[in-house]
Amino acid sequence: MPDLWNGKQLPDRRRIQKPLPETINYRLYDQRGQLLSFNSTNSLASLVADVTITAREHPNARIHAVQYDGPA
Repeated sequence: MPDLWNGKQLPDRRRIQKPLPETINYRLYDQRGQLLSFNSTNSLASLVADVTITAREHPNARIHAVQYDGPA
């Protein structure tokens, strides 16, 4: 299923399983696979802040992050 954000389809990206690169490209999903947030950053602190904010906005979600090979 493609990732949609505000009714627009995001580009397809491949997951990566290596250590964090200089730029972290990620998407946050809930337990149903619904896209909740996405971003590109060079700061792990920024990623943690996004997870925290997303968890506050979606208190019943079990959030998981997926790292991708390019920006959303």
